[in-house]
Amino acid sequence: MIVAPHPDDEVIGCGGLIGRLVAEGTAPHIVIMTGGEGSHRGCCGTAEREIVAARRGLTRKALAVLGVPETQVHELDFTDGRIDEDGKDMSRLRALIEELKPDTILVPHWGEGWSDHVKTAEIVKRIVPSTAEVWEYCVWMWYYNVWRGLDWKNAAALRLTPEEHSLKMRAMDEYIKPLAPCGRPWSGVLPKVFTEANSGNIELYFRCGTSK
Repeated sequence: MIVAPHPDDEVIGCGGLIGRLVAEGTAPHIVIMTGGEGSHRGCCGTAEREIVAARRGLTRKALAVLGVPETQVHELDFTDGRIDEDGKDMSRLRALIEELKPDTILVPHWGEGWSDHVKTAEIVKRIVPSTAEVWEYCVWMWYYNVWRGLDWKNAAALRLTPEEHSLKMRAMDEYIKPLAPCGRPWSGVLPKVFTEANSGNIELYFRCGTSK
């Protein structure tokens, strides 16, 4: 199970892994915490419900590129920009984890810098069963450059084959290229250094639950 704060984090951080798992016949479940409605705040008058609908449509297209069945995509209704444990209904997320019983759960890295990413990881770690391994994946960590203090002893690098890398780039394009009525991407304008860092052929993961 891969838990993403926003629609696109799962592909940007784990697209290569998702493609490999699908090819091996073990397509992961994808849980997306928010609708990504915050991507155009302060940009234009596009209604947030329209943004959510569009971004969820992009999720279907991006994950279809990687071969993930729609039945394995689970979208929750946490508020973009304000994911928090306090006062939120955790029942659906708990129920998904209890029902699916994943042996491995992937969450955003602690050095992501964005509150939604950090909060998502904190929430999942609080409710994850002891039978599941927890790994952290990297999305914005590359941008914030938090290399000091990383747990390299529990790191794993996934080197993508040319085919896996090509699929990931196609899936990322499904998120990044489509434009909203204002002319800006539905997913928001991403810094060039961010997209370049996440366009390489290596994905980095860190295993949790062990001492540094």
